[in-house]
Amino acid sequence: MTPECLSSAPIENLVRRAALAKALRDFFDNRGFIEVQTPILSRFSVIDRHLDPIRIEARSVGVNDDHSWYLQTSPEQSMKRLLASGLGSCYQLGSVFRSAEFGQFHNPEFTMAEWYDVQADLEGGLELLDALLQRLLDTPTAEHIRFAQAFEQATSMKLFDCDLPTLGEWSLDHKLIDRADWSDDWDDWVNLIFSMVVQPSLGMKRPVIVTHFPATQAALAKLDPHDPRTAERFEAFYLGVELANGYHELCDPDELARRAALANQQRIADGKFPLPLENPLIEAMRLGIPNCCGCALGFDRVVMLACNASGLGDVIPFPVDRA
Repeated sequence: MTPECLSSAPIENLVRRAALAKALRDFFDNRGFIEVQTPILSRFSVIDRHLDPIRIEARSVGVNDDHSWYLQTSPEQSMKRLLASGLGSCYQLGSVFRSAEFGQFHNPEFTMAEWYDVQADLEGGLELLDALLQRLLDTPTAEHIRFAQAFEQATSMKLFDCDLPTLGEWSLDHKLIDRADWSDDWDDWVNLIFSMVVQPSLGMKRPVIVTHFPATQAALAKLDPHDPRTAERFEAFYLGVELANGYHELCDPDELARRAALANQQRIADGKFPLPLENPLIEAMRLGIPNCCGCALGFDRVVMLACNASGLGDVIPFPVDRA
């Protein structure tokens, strides 16, 4: 074990990390994407039920108002404002922050690659992500599978035929949890089963991109016009590790405002703090953002897999316990 004053990551892993960062930039630069830098500290934050930004008091920022400021969980809201400004396809590689996340695959500060491919549809987004994984990890072509299909293969249950009692009983029978009143939310049970049963088996031989998440988990994705029970959202998994989350992006400001309000209600019900509903992203969307496909990639996890490392502490020099 190395002394805590030194890097927890072996130097050879940090050298590989730098090479992967260069490869990622080359990948997007060669496709005409513009690299951007957006604020990591803002008065606003993407409103997500499950993602908690780190709050900072306004007086700590030197601003004389009553608003909290937030270390960003994602550069999404600022990058979409750039799309509304007319920038075109763009990407970013930098630090983001999520409160109370620390473990084998988590650190409160981590590196995210996020990009927006203007005029791309869902298929275009899947193709770009697959090509990037091949470039960074030398993987075979990814398998594509719908969320409901992956769920059924792992559990023998048809996702959209399952009600709360069915999901709860199945989870109890398979010892995922010890009480049936754990949650009264359908998505909580689906997420529990997916994370504990479905995800660990994904991508053992080649990456798997799971598409068409339930519409109740659409976040900022468009709904599938052919099956409105599902959203045009996708996630990539390799060797059981979640690597990326992407959307055929929602461009409707009224729907965004509705979803943000609902997410805030859910946050409050979960005992979390609400986030500002008045957000310049909605105003920017009213001015118009182009059709696009966006995706966020956990860069540290990619480096971890490339180095055959067991956790993020092997590829981040100073994780939170020695930062």
